Amino acid sequence: MTDSAANLRGMIAVTFGMAAYSINDALVKLVARELPFGQVLFLRGALSIAILLAVIGVTGGLRHIGASARPMVMLRALFDAVGTLCFIAALIHMKIADLSAVAMTSPLILTALAAVTLRVRVGWRRWAAIAVGLVGTLFIVKPGPGTIDLWALAGLGAAFFGAARDLTTRKLDATVSSLAVGLYGTVAVTLSGAGIGLGEDWAVPNREQWTMLAFAAAFLGLGTYLIVYGFRGVEIAAVAPFRYTLLLWMGIAGFVAFGEVPDRWALFGAALIVLSGLYALHRETIARRAAQATAIPPA
Repeated sequence: MTDSAANLRGMIAVTFGMAAYSINDALVKLVARELPFGQVLFLRGALSIAILLAVIGVTGGLRHIGASARPMVMLRALFDAVGTLCFIAALIHMKIADLSAVAMTSPLILTALAAVTLRVRVGWRRWAAIAVGLVGTLFIVKPGPGTIDLWALAGLGAAFFGAARDLTTRKLDATVSSLAVGLYGTVAVTLSGAGIGLGEDWAVPNREQWTMLAFAAAFLGLGTYLIVYGFRGVEIAAVAPFRYTLLLWMGIAGFVAFGEVPDRWALFGAALIVLSGLYALHRETIARRAAQATAIPPA
């Protein structure tokens, strides 16, 4: 496959992966209006585990599940669980489009974490982009006496733990199966839902709720697969910007399912986040190419 064809494949896969995530989020929000928070996490997680185990079984990877239970995999699962808890809690109380904009600060936070923990060199331009992106979240969080949106802060927490999860993922041994990593993360999220559920009064879901939960689990799995597939063998700089189509899909999902329309300040904040993220990605690409050029000995 040529580079251009691979990039096109990646762009399409990531775009539809974001759409699948948006459908999952809308369905979860619909169900969470009627069922307790912990129960929704547990039931969706249980269905996702069943789907993952079926896929792993078909691909012959069940025998490697135990060997994948390594400390770094478990740490990633912990970050995944905490980030998901923050995200779903914010999803229930926030407009979907607003939350998606806050979640898009995750790549910027990842850059900052890599600079602090891995001593990755980050120039002043990328630090400025990170600052602008975080300022963009203020237009969504709207801080002020008695007006700060605590749920938006939960969304920012989800972005932080999502970045920590992605940073941990980069440290995983290449021999560890991606499906196994996803399974352990899903198990951690499901167990956290069960723990929260100890303090809740669970109800028996009706047929419609079961259906929405099943579709949410399926679209979550589909989105995860499409993202992994979309980033294999492509130029990251060409494909990564299509992650921001999540804002479009989430906006559509929020309007269709709940009649939600972001206010002008939230739209302005979202624009700042997207532009700063794209600029940071552009600078990272320039830095990577410069490093590769200096690493190649002259002929």
